Amino acid sequence: MQATMATQPAVLLLFVVVLLAGAATPARGFYLPGVAPADFLRKDPLAVKVSQLSSTKTQLPYSYYSLPFCRPDAIIDSAENLGELLRGDRIENTPYVVSIPSRLLCFLDALNTYES
Repeated sequence: MQATMATQPAVLLLFVVVLLAGAATPARGFYLPGVAPADFLRKDPLAVKVSQLSSTKTQLPYSYYSLPFCRPDAIIDSAENLGELLRGDRIENTPYVVSIPSRLLCFLDALNTYES
């Protein structure tokens, strides 16, 4: 009986130490399926890309450039991963480029006129 009482606190202490050691292990990581992390430095250009526009009224999505948005000189499809290809997402470039960090609140890139 004496040996059992002496080993119980030792086993409990060992369990607590192993649990704390496992929880205190330094780890640094980030993973989201389909997204590869990227590092940016100051003044690095960041290209803005677009996908499709969905509607609450129809089941079919609209292509971004089917509406009168400012277009780049050449529209280039750029699928980032296999999931986008399999889902049929069309990731396209835009004429917009921002830099990191930028405090740009608003700017005029293109001016469209419409007739009624």
